[in-house]
Amino acid sequence: MKRGIRSLIKYGLYPVLLVTVLAIIYLSVSFSEDYKVVYGVTTVFLVFTLIFFERLFPLNPEWSMTGRSFVRDLKYIAIDAPVIGVTKSAFGIFAIYYSETHKGIFQNAPFLISTIGYLIVFEFFQYWYHRLSHAGKGKIGKFFWRVHLAHHLPDKVYVVMHAVFNPINAFLTTTIIQVPLIFLGVSPEAALAATLLIDLQSLVSHFNVDIRAGYLNYIFIGTETHRCHHSANINEAKNFGNTLAIWDIIFGTFYYKPGTAPAKLGVDHVDQYPESDNLISVISFPFKK
Repeated sequence: MKRGIRSLIKYGLYPVLLVTVLAIIYLSVSFSEDYKVVYGVTTVFLVFTLIFFERLFPLNPEWSMTGRSFVRDLKYIAIDAPVIGVTKSAFGIFAIYYSETHKGIFQNAPFLISTIGYLIVFEFFQYWYHRLSHAGKGKIGKFFWRVHLAHHLPDKVYVVMHAVFNPINAFLTTTIIQVPLIFLGVSPEAALAATLLIDLQSLVSHFNVDIRAGYLNYIFIGTETHRCHHSANINEAKNFGNTLAIWDIIFGTFYYKPGTAPAKLGVDHVDQYPESDNLISVISFPFKK
């Protein structure tokens, strides 16, 4: 019985979640709902749904959230959330003034074209920032890695752990999302669709449950591909996309081995870095010699 449920979750949960999000987007746009409320409620629904399945059917029990790791996650959430909120507010104010005198190329584009176009542009900049954070050379590359390091120090990957970021990284990634929205002139409907898809893929990417996406892995970065990105084995730690796989495929950093999971998560040479739950040391690490 339990094996049958696991099999159902393995092959059915992700398609159901994806179809659900697409249906929410369609209904919200069709009936002109409050997009901010829809975005917030949908994200909360996704988080608690994934946590529910994670607690009952973990892929690897050793990667499950513990009381100690949850307290650590809350520390990062407490400092990152205000940074993200202030950044979004600042860009929101700028967007109002910018839209009064400028028009983006997607301002009058059809909803679907605008959504896909934004995701491709956003992913391009996100991909290169992320890749440079891992493989960049010189002082800038080293600084980016030390900033991004907080997200890779944990040796377990689960939904809530997705929020573990250096606040500098939180600011930069929020900026990479907001800037294309403004300069491309994306409509509120397309912004809702794109950000919900970004949230879905970001959350399932850190999902500690054995779910399979099949050929959709060549379109979206999700559980199977992003889990490899968190591998302590540098040969597996690829897939720098956040939502789409297109730039990883084009630039040769796509890594996908169906049905396999990394032997170890986190970073190699752990002794060279501060403890993940030592918030002050992790945040200040980029500025230390």
